[in-house]
Amino acid sequence: MNYKLYQIHLTDAEVDLINSKGHNAVESHKMKLDMSFDKAPHKLAKAAMDKGYYTHVSNIEAESLEGVFEVGNIGPEANIERLAPMHSVSVADVVEDSEGVRHVVASVGFKELA
Repeated sequence: MNYKLYQIHLTDAEVDLINSKGHNAVESHKMKLDMSFDKAPHKLAKAAMDKGYYTHVSNIEAESLEGVFEVGNIGPEANIERLAPMHSVSVADVVEDSEGVRHVVASVGFKELA
């Protein structure tokens, strides 16, 4: 099955702002960090998606959401079609299945976007 992977990336200017004013200075970054600790990361991910903070960075061929996590971290690279810079799959990333259902990578497992 083919899955779309979305990640939040920061611009150089946003990184500079965070370095000078702290993590809360850039909303997309704060939302991403909050997803690691929030009991409802799917709601934060939905809000971040609606605000356009996510970028479609790759398409991953895998058997399941857990398979996307595995392929996005250890490969095989042949199962990844990179569309933009991509880091390993981690908490706060969004995975969309072939039916358009989106899930956020939670601290444990996946949660469907609210």
